[in-house]
Amino acid sequence: MFPRDSRHDRGGQILVVALLGIVLLAGMVFYVINVGDQVNRRVAMQNAADAAAISGAAWMARSMNVIGMNNVATTRMLALVPILDAFPLSVQMAHEETGAWVRCLEDQLTRGVTDSRLRGGLESLRDRVAKQRDVLAPLDDLFNHSSFRTETVTFWQLRGYGGPPPHGQLWRGARSLDEMSQAALDSGGVLAQANAVRYGRRNEAEAAFVVPVLPVLPGERTNYGDFERPVKAGRIPDRAWPHRLGPYDRLFKWRNYIYRNLTQRGSYVPPNPGHGAVRGGRGNVNVSNARIRGRSARGTTSTGHWTRDVIGRILLGYNVYGPYQWMRRRIHGYSQGWWQSRGYYPGELADTFFHEYHKKIGDIKLGYMWGSQQLKQMHSPLWVTDYPTCVALGERPDVRVTRTMFYVVEIRSKYPKDHPSYLSSGTYVTNGDLPIAMWVDNWEDPADWSIAKIGDWIWEDTYSYETTEDTDIGIAKQVDATGQPIWQNVYMVAQYVFGGIDVGGEVEVRNPANYTDREDLPAPILIDTAAGDYEVASPDPKHDWGVRRDAFTYLGVSRKDNAPAVWASRFGRPNPSGGTVAVAQAEIFNARSWGLWTQDWKVKLVPVTGWGDWMGRLDQGVGEAADTAGFVDPAAVEAVWEYLSRFDEQMVGQMMQH
Repeated sequence: MFPRDSRHDRGGQILVVALLGIVLLAGMVFYVINVGDQVNRRVAMQNAADAAAISGAAWMARSMNVIGMNNVATTRMLALVPILDAFPLSVQMAHEETGAWVRCLEDQLTRGVTDSRLRGGLESLRDRVAKQRDVLAPLDDLFNHSSFRTETVTFWQLRGYGGPPPHGQLWRGARSLDEMSQAALDSGGVLAQANAVRYGRRNEAEAAFVVPVLPVLPGERTNYGDFERPVKAGRIPDRAWPHRLGPYDRLFKWRNYIYRNLTQRGSYVPPNPGHGAVRGGRGNVNVSNARIRGRSARGTTSTGHWTRDVIGRILLGYNVYGPYQWMRRRIHGYSQGWWQSRGYYPGELADTFFHEYHKKIGDIKLGYMWGSQQLKQMHSPLWVTDYPTCVALGERPDVRVTRTMFYVVEIRSKYPKDHPSYLSSGTYVTNGDLPIAMWVDNWEDPADWSIAKIGDWIWEDTYSYETTEDTDIGIAKQVDATGQPIWQNVYMVAQYVFGGIDVGGEVEVRNPANYTDREDLPAPILIDTAAGDYEVASPDPKHDWGVRRDAFTYLGVSRKDNAPAVWASRFGRPNPSGGTVAVAQAEIFNARSWGLWTQDWKVKLVPVTGWGDWMGRLDQGVGEAADTAGFVDPAAVEAVWEYLSRFDEQMVGQMMQH
């Protein structure tokens, strides 16, 4: 017999070891799979909590931005009411009087003007005023002689207009914005929660919501009077809080800067090369109260040798202005012109009183909007241009002459009028290309001026003054033996053409804000500061302070079933919440102005703080969940609260800082 092989005695031993190894390896694989699945679920739930916190808070921020947009848009609509409603009357008055001025100049030219320079100046002036009349003509046709009715845009209430007010389009627009803001205020909380639930579930959560479970937008509808200061001065009603500035100074920079000039005493410097200081006469016509448009041919009027030179200035602060003044400034720039570093640029209606009429009428209408509803009156011009008729009217005590008008063409000359070289080339200048239009208060009869009458309704004044240098008319600078400048004569000829008198009366200024009950008017929605407000001087973290935390901080919560992916009976462990729970904290903030006047509300994630406070609000949310229109399940809120409330606040704080 052969001996027995010992290898047969060891058969199957490796199989046992292999099977044990396979079982252990399978267990490790299952463990890794389940751990990985839990980690992935945990990451997913944190993403869901972040999404819930951000999306819920973002909806509230978006609602606040909508309200801010509506508040600002409403101030502009209200500011436009007096601006637009002032156009019909101001355009009518300016158009009628420019037409009268043009007719007066044409009549004067028809009567005959022998002096070619005077005639050229009057023709230039006629063309200048006629151009402005033609600018006003289509505006007058639109506002006063067409089917367009300004009151359908500007009036709160119209006679014969169907339905309750508001009737005017601007008021209706303001009312619509008010209603939109109220809808955002009332629905913001529920829709914020709906948004949080939606984005939490999009990130694989089985339950997601924000705390507070029933968010409340921190605003309140105030009253119509709170629109007054933003419209007039650009200052928001709750500006008293130092961290609240309105859009007109914070965003638009509508500011009037206030400076204090630093000066020193210095010698007189001529304004232009070749022109020295002047002294002496101003002519025989004294009309110091006149309003003048045009250019004088006279040289510089400075008579002093010493002045106060501005050598610097200190910025003291600024005043802000609102949309009403902004619109007024645009109209002023168009009609009257503006100054730039390179000089003055006349406006399209610079010779007219349109800007003054529009301003006065607009200010009266602006007063109606927040003041007395009693109708006011203002002067409406009526020009008479025939001189004999004007004299007769001017002498009547029952006729009120508001203004008297003259046109002035001047010549500045090196030689007097009777000199043989008078008006020779290079020895004179004239303002014939831009003659003066002059308005004098009350009745002024040129026959009383003690100057020569040279034609029908034309008077001439001659006088002289002295200068040290005027190269425009050929006067070179000369000095005496001591080096002092020698004063030399300049001769002036001023020809005055009578333009007419204003004998107009009073006209009533209509009221577009003809409401009967202020409760019907639009009102802004402002942040409610009754519970307090954030103090800028408070230290970080800012979101943990009082009302700022209560009203502008949100906790996002997400949960998902935590059953193991493999071999749940062996790897599963009891969990009070029934799943993986994650939390995230978001904060609403405004980097520009903490109020409902700017559209700059934003959201950011911040570390979770105040655990005990959140558990209290989560407990309260169990009862509030039923009022979320079905978006949040009360049972899910209760399950999450029962789980999270078991964590010690100190331990949570340490974990959050891990």
